[in-house]
Amino acid sequence: MADKTQQDAVLATVKARIAGLKEALETGGEEGLNLTIAALNDEMEQVQKAAYLLLCHRSEPQVKQALRSYNPYRFFKCLRTVGGHSSRVYAVAISPDGKYLASGSNDKLIKIWNLQTGAKLSVLTGHMDWVDALAFSPSGEILASGSGDGTILLWQVRSGKQLQSLKGHSRWVTSLAFTPDSKRLASGSKDNTVKVWDVASGNCISTLEGHYDWVYAVAISPDGKTLISGGDSTLKIWDLETGAVLRTAVGHQDWVYAVAISPDGKWIASGSEDRTVKLWKAATGITIATFAGHALGVNTVAFSPDSKFLATGSADRTVRIWNIQNGKQIRTLMGHSDWISSVAFSPDGMTLASGSGDRTIKLWNLPAGDERTTLGEDSEFVESVLFSPQGEILSASNTGEPPRLYKLHASEELLSLTGASSWVECLAVSPQQPIIASGSEDGFVKLWHLHSGKVLQVLRGHTSGVWAVAISPDGEILASGSGDETIKLWRLETGEELQTLRGHAFRIDDLAWSPDGSFLVSASGDETVKVWDWQTGAEKRSLSVHSDAVSAVDVSSDGKAIASGSSDGTVKLTEIETGNPIISFQADSGISCLAFSRRSPLVACGCDDGTIHIWNIDTHHKYGTLTGHGDAVTQVVWSPMGLLLASSSADSTIKIWNLYTGQEQRTLTGHSDSVNAIGFSRAENIPHNLGKTHFLVSGSGDGTLKIWGVR
Repeated sequence: MADKTQQDAVLATVKARIAGLKEALETGGEEGLNLTIAALNDEMEQVQKAAYLLLCHRSEPQVKQALRSYNPYRFFKCLRTVGGHSSRVYAVAISPDGKYLASGSNDKLIKIWNLQTGAKLSVLTGHMDWVDALAFSPSGEILASGSGDGTILLWQVRSGKQLQSLKGHSRWVTSLAFTPDSKRLASGSKDNTVKVWDVASGNCISTLEGHYDWVYAVAISPDGKTLISGGDSTLKIWDLETGAVLRTAVGHQDWVYAVAISPDGKWIASGSEDRTVKLWKAATGITIATFAGHALGVNTVAFSPDSKFLATGSADRTVRIWNIQNGKQIRTLMGHSDWISSVAFSPDGMTLASGSGDRTIKLWNLPAGDERTTLGEDSEFVESVLFSPQGEILSASNTGEPPRLYKLHASEELLSLTGASSWVECLAVSPQQPIIASGSEDGFVKLWHLHSGKVLQVLRGHTSGVWAVAISPDGEILASGSGDETIKLWRLETGEELQTLRGHAFRIDDLAWSPDGSFLVSASGDETVKVWDWQTGAEKRSLSVHSDAVSAVDVSSDGKAIASGSSDGTVKLTEIETGNPIISFQADSGISCLAFSRRSPLVACGCDDGTIHIWNIDTHHKYGTLTGHGDAVTQVVWSPMGLLLASSSADSTIKIWNLYTGQEQRTLTGHSDSVNAIGFSRAENIPHNLGKTHFLVSGSGDGTLKIWGVR
């Protein structure tokens, strides 16, 4: 009670101080203005922020002088999360007038948003592959987009009309930059070149060759005379008119992913896979500072409009803001659940946008009202679809929309379960009891009664979002994996926390029980797979067999082998008893999902490039490669009898494959957006009068569930 009284007193003091500042500024003349300026250094942060917000739009010389030494970025918070892409967001850009935000994604789409309200204004379609780069012209009239299809498209911002298609790169376009007069455009590509284009005609003016490997980033100086490119492990500074290399800057120990030039033209910033950010003097190419703090590679860098601060985004899921004058990190912005791909400042420096592999764009600013609003279309995404043992379908969206229960054969909504307070990330249904477990972004695990919809328990303990849940085969133990890098074990009947398993150094993305329930397997972004004795909490084995994040894991039907899939493009089979490798299968792109067949010695994996590979784990030979999807495969599932394989994709289709012939049997094309999840009904739950029909359910980014009969 005493603590609450003290808090109330502090809050009352803060409110009174802020009210006093407002009154002083309105009626106190010069003295009131000076009082408000002095409050920028008040001991209370709330008063400092209030003073800043009161002063930031005033034009008096003494106010401008005071604001030059004030740093608002240390108070930045996420005020808005904009969703709507069905896959990873690779690029964000803000228009020169600060009105529009553009985002590009792995879903091949460009979306234009109102920066102030978060409302979606338009969707630009035309690329045949992911959108990796965006840039507004300084005039604000044109938006350029670069894609994995190797092309650059120019769009009229006001109408959304496509103006030009620039073709010349032989591999995907990674970065774009306009000259200050908006007449020329530079592009970097994984064909190791930089190209300079005439915007009006669409012709390639010059091709700059000099990097010995992929070019990840380009930037053009404010005077339009020099171009900076980053790739391999170097930066190159070019004379834009002649195409000559003026100097090569060496210092990074790994790939250079990002470059930026300060608006005043004095500094160059670069971000690298070596986890560092380097600041270079633009005139000489000499390194003057190295900023260290990110735990993984730095993918993006952006200067504030006043050239005093630098924002950086990393695969470690954080955005960091640095004071370039003293090299100090002044703020770490956390909230994304996957790597940061792009950051951009608004022209007034008061909004920072970040795009992420978690499919969202976050807008960071000084809190001046509502703490957070979720906008866009994320509320329509169906993230998880699975079957109860009774043959019913359970689905959930990734927002606070409650899970819904559908009868498999009638598509009739039977029940709406309410009580979710945050995004539902994962679901599991007990094989023995009518209990559902759901994990969400708020860090809670909720247990629901399958028939009544009643919330039975709320399991609290995780300090970050819950990304994976799995119930043991006997229905007694629930495992939950979280962004807090822990796995918790709970007694399902009572909700009692039994164990906390610690050992992973990054988010847990997948969990799988052994068929007999004797051990648990976990997969993590820390590139490891771990095997746990759930009864003792002991880590039995840690497998470091991948060179990138492990995205999927499964245990063979005999309980003897683990299959793990990774962004490094490999599927590894490992003996559980010894930890010895059995075989490694290599794909041409990252592995997004995998599944063991329960009736044959086959494992299927879906890949980011749209292919499906099937291997025989007994012979160690590839059984076949299935091609046909036009985008990443999001899930693969085996039919109950193991004769068919179903695959879903970001290309908005579902394909049914005959494993005897290796041929596509049917394509289901009813969804209008990415199909994120599919699942077959259990064979024992199919009515006898339907013969050999199997039921397949799909959930999509178009906000719908569809139920299909597959013969």
